[in-house]
Amino acid sequence: MKDLEYHLYEEARAGRMTRQQVLVRGSVLGISASVLGTILAACGSSASDNSTSAGSSGGAIKRGGTGIFGITSPASDVDPVTMFNTGAIMTTQLACDYLVFPDAQYALQPKLATKWESGSTPDTWTFTIRQGVKWHDGSAFTNDDIVASFDRMLDPKIGSAALSAFSGVLSRGSVESTAPDTIVFHLDRPYADFPYLVSAFNYNSVILPKNYQIGDFTKGGVGTGPFILKTFSKDQGVTYTKNPHYWEKGKPYLDAATIKYFSDTPPIVLALQGGAINAFPQVPYQGSQALFSDSNITVTETPSSEYRTLQMRVDQEPFNDKNARLAVAYALDRPGLVSGLFNGKAQLGNDHAFAPIYPGSPTTDQVPQRVQDVDKAKSLLNGKTINVTLTSEQFLEIPEYAQFVKQMCAPVGINVKLDTQPQSQFYGTGANQPWLQVPFGITDWGARGTAGQTIDPAYLCRSVPNKTLSNSGGWNSAHWCDPAFDKLVEQFEGEVDQQKRIATAVSAAKIQQAEVPDVIAYWIKELRATRNNVHGLPVGPTFHLDASAMWLS
Repeated sequence: MKDLEYHLYEEARAGRMTRQQVLVRGSVLGISASVLGTILAACGSSASDNSTSAGSSGGAIKRGGTGIFGITSPASDVDPVTMFNTGAIMTTQLACDYLVFPDAQYALQPKLATKWESGSTPDTWTFTIRQGVKWHDGSAFTNDDIVASFDRMLDPKIGSAALSAFSGVLSRGSVESTAPDTIVFHLDRPYADFPYLVSAFNYNSVILPKNYQIGDFTKGGVGTGPFILKTFSKDQGVTYTKNPHYWEKGKPYLDAATIKYFSDTPPIVLALQGGAINAFPQVPYQGSQALFSDSNITVTETPSSEYRTLQMRVDQEPFNDKNARLAVAYALDRPGLVSGLFNGKAQLGNDHAFAPIYPGSPTTDQVPQRVQDVDKAKSLLNGKTINVTLTSEQFLEIPEYAQFVKQMCAPVGINVKLDTQPQSQFYGTGANQPWLQVPFGITDWGARGTAGQTIDPAYLCRSVPNKTLSNSGGWNSAHWCDPAFDKLVEQFEGEVDQQKRIATAVSAAKIQQAEVPDVIAYWIKELRATRNNVHGLPVGPTFHLDASAMWLS
């Protein structure tokens, strides 16, 4: 075995990692399935895949038909380079490919790359590229397309949302084609989880033609994915046909696909119950309760790293006082939120960004769980009353969460006025982006593959937005900067030894919890709903859509 493989074996043999954690870490490090099987077999476990698909027991695969998906309307233009919301991302993913793609347990699966590995230190990563792939127009896919795709998204003038993920990790001009089937990424610093940054978890890292121009995607015929976009309406939805040149032989099973756009959750629920759509890929619990008792529908549930910030600007009153931020944190009844918002379909958050699903995240023995303490919150305010406006978006369960925050903060002396905005207004554009400007806000964050990928765009000093907000690449809505925290995160991201990673994560989590720029009250369990005749659609991550193996009975 190589050193990294043997290290993983030692962790599994000592019982410090579960079977699933070994599979996830092995997939990120590029360890082959055969070696992972050897490691797990030597430790008394099986390497068989335990990922599941909706309706996976539907019998023999039936080809043909049209898969119809219901999703919320995109809050901005649909372009793979600049997109940042669920509607745009899912619209793109039916037609386009990534180098790698995550499964529901966050293990990485090959797509345009067939394998990958790091150098002796994880500041160089080599990817082997799939051969024989064609673009939707029938032209050959080459390494030049990959290099151009990353140079494009790393160009500050373009304004890609990927800049926040790659900041300090990968710079423009650092992606090299060294052979027809080989791409090498030369990183700015060691990053042990880098393959997540070229997966769908960094949703802008879609591979596009080298001559792609912003705005071309919705014209149709752009991509290497299983379906070819034919028609696009920003108000109605999108139609696709089967890609006859798809690189995965025999797929897709469907002849066509359709995405229907909806303004809110209730009409999607009704459309699914009535059979007008086959699948609701990302289901919020609030507003979708009727689906759980419908015998014609299957709702799957998986843990995730999806969360909400309750951000507090540390550079503005009243939250430039840490005691005021802590008062908010202690005012919240987290089990009550999980129960009231999700009927238990979420995990408790502890005001740090290391989600329970990540291998080696701090346990509550290492970082004690923060619990509601109204008396402590009152004492932190020292008899003062705070009046503040909480700005949030009309999206998923967020308006209900804002109501709970208002109710729970009142007894401790924090009077909250609510300002709930349409999603497009909340995110805005240019120098007018309320989510990055307001003193107190709630922002939705989709799942990320690793803690570093969650932290880098939202909590590091370099991610504090600039004054104009234009192309800053920074999504640090609390405007929080702690150099000691930054240093620990960089150490964590560059470390491959699992025990050293855990120790560093614990130290970083303690700092973030103590400073509490954001309250992270819960991690959402992802729900995906399909009619019972849908098979082969992965149960997650629900923020992403891979319908290449979907079929209808």
